[in-house]
Amino acid sequence: MNIQPAANTNTTSTSNTDKNSSASTEAAKDKPSASELSQANRQELNQTILQNQLEISLKSDNKSMSLLYKTITASIEKRLADDDSVSAPEKPTASNPYSQAQDTSPQATADRIVGFATNFYANYRERNQDLSEEAAMDDFMAKIGGGIDQGFADAKDILKGLQQLEGKVASDIDETYELIQQGLQSFREKTLADKAAAAPAVAS
Repeated sequence: MNIQPAANTNTTSTSNTDKNSSASTEAAKDKPSASELSQANRQELNQTILQNQLEISLKSDNKSMSLLYKTITASIEKRLADDDSVSAPEKPTASNPYSQAQDTSPQATADRIVGFATNFYANYRERNQDLSEEAAMDDFMAKIGGGIDQGFADAKDILKGLQQLEGKVASDIDETYELIQQGLQSFREKTLADKAAAAPAVAS
C-alpha cells in the first residue's frame, strides 16, 4: 500500500497552517488595539462633525457674523453657568428683536449680542441686593465682558483656521466689537439713570 500521497498532503497542510498563523501574527502586530482604534475614530469623527458644522454655518445667511454671534453667546452662557450670582433668564420670545437672526450686519449683530448679554441683569440684581446700583452694574459688566472677549477670541481663531478672517469679514468683526462696547455703555448709563430717577428722594 502506498501512503506517500497522504503524507505529502499533511505536510503541505501543516506548512500552510504555519504560514497563515505567522502572517496573522505579523498583521496583528501592525494593527492598533481596539481601544486605540476606537479613540482615533472618535477624534476623527468629532473633527469631521465640527468642520462640517463650521462650513455649513459659514455658507448660511451671512457666514462669519452668524458664527460670531453663536460663539459669543455660547461663551457668555458658559462664563455664567457656574456663577451663583446670576442664572439664565427665560428664553427670548418671538416678540424679542434679539431672537431674530435675519439681519447680520455689524450693527444688528452687536444689538443682538448686547440684548442677549444684558438680559441676565435683572436676575443678577435680584440675587445681589446688598450691592449698590453702581457696584452691581460694574460687577455684572465684568462678568459678561469676559464672556464677550473670550467669544471674540474663539471666533477669530476659528475663522483664521478656515482662512476667512480677512477683508470685509475682519473689518465687520472689529466694527461689531466696537458697537458692542458702545451698546454696553449705553445700557449701563441708562439703567443707572433710570434707577436713580426711580429712587425715593431723601428728605433734607
